Amino acid sequence: MMLALLPLSAAVALEELTFITEEYPPYNYRQGDRLEGISIELLERIFAETGTAMSREDVLFYPWARGYDTALSEPGTVLFSTTRTEQREELFQWVGPIATDRVTLIARRDSGIQLNDIEDVIAGDYRIAVIREDIGAQRLQEAGVPETQIHAAISGASALRMLERGRVDLWAYGEDVAFWLMNEEGLPTTDYTPALTISESDLYYALNPDTDPELVAKMQAALNNLREGGVLSEILGGTIAFNTEEYPPYNYLDEQGKIIGSSTELLRTALNAAELEADFRLLPWARAYTEAQLRERHCVYSTTRTPERESLFTWIGPLTSSTWTAFALENTHITADTLTDLSELRVGSFREDAVGQYVASQGIPIVVTSAERENVTRLQAGLIDVWVTGAQAAEYLAAEADLLLRPLFTFNEVDLYLACHPSVPDQFVSRLQAAIDRIHAEAEVP
Repeated sequence: MMLALLPLSAAVALEELTFITEEYPPYNYRQGDRLEGISIELLERIFAETGTAMSREDVLFYPWARGYDTALSEPGTVLFSTTRTEQREELFQWVGPIATDRVTLIARRDSGIQLNDIEDVIAGDYRIAVIREDIGAQRLQEAGVPETQIHAAISGASALRMLERGRVDLWAYGEDVAFWLMNEEGLPTTDYTPALTISESDLYYALNPDTDPELVAKMQAALNNLREGGVLSEILGGTIAFNTEEYPPYNYLDEQGKIIGSSTELLRTALNAAELEADFRLLPWARAYTEAQLRERHCVYSTTRTPERESLFTWIGPLTSSTWTAFALENTHITADTLTDLSELRVGSFREDAVGQYVASQGIPIVVTSAERENVTRLQAGLIDVWVTGAQAAEYLAAEADLLLRPLFTFNEVDLYLACHPSVPDQFVSRLQAAIDRIHAEAEVP
């Protein structure tokens, strides 16, 4: 039993502690009458690790301000998930870290708000939603943001609605939590963007300073054992299968057989930042797509988000964009300005591709193959007259084959996503979405 590894007095028991949490998904939140979340799952593992006869049913659920005040004033009280900051350091004893939490000022994407620093926030006189005693509120106060700009909300969901309805311009909150709430409320995450990071700290279990230090040490030792055993990674979602296809420049194999490409590199960077794990696999597109649709804990990219596909997956992104274009060989005399002009021609695409499906939906017969690269060969051999695909992919594959193409016309501009089976855990989705949005936001900063 792991408890035997802890060099502490057997008389010290975690049952002496009172545990308090709040609504801060995906770390801790209430779903119906049951507490859920990363920190809740981890705490129950700590209970099991230390032989503590407690469960999530013994955890108290308070509004944040009440829980914070209680943890400050009552010995033996544990508040989580709590951001560990320099200002709070001496106020509590700490067990952790649980995860890294990045607090940002979130804006509606259509607001056009651009922030370089907190001075821009003050100068713009922006209205900001916060939760009282939350780290976001404390950071703004420390930075000298006037009280007149601060608007207190009773919960994260309430603050999100304030932002959605234009009652505030910005929302100061944890990125992971904010994007999790957007998904829960049915709001498109692509409508919002992190405008400025105001805090990047680790989340902990915060214990009242007068709590028995042996109890603190016992919790920390148990957490260390769990982390070394890979339990924290498992709770964050474990390893998810990321299926893709040969579709350069977004995703393809290099000469060493490694999956690379712009979408792949973005996902790898975001996974690393979010402390998540995925197993990348390159398959024929139809198989990659079907597995993500039917198999639990599977995703597929780079995938066009269409009305027909919307309810089939949980969507993360966008990763990048694609311009749908019709191409012919440079030396042909084919002319066309619209999809209707293709009705008498042989038009090539590949199985389950959104471009080909869209063209077919417009009444144009499509000749399909199993992989996009085969359309280059078919065009060269005269088996098809026109190739409909993403312009970026066509340019890459044509250059690879030393083939001269002539764009006939462009007929759509779409975003490409990671499409996940609904079984992929919410905490995995929210953390990865927040990391991707942060990467996009940082890329937009001049």
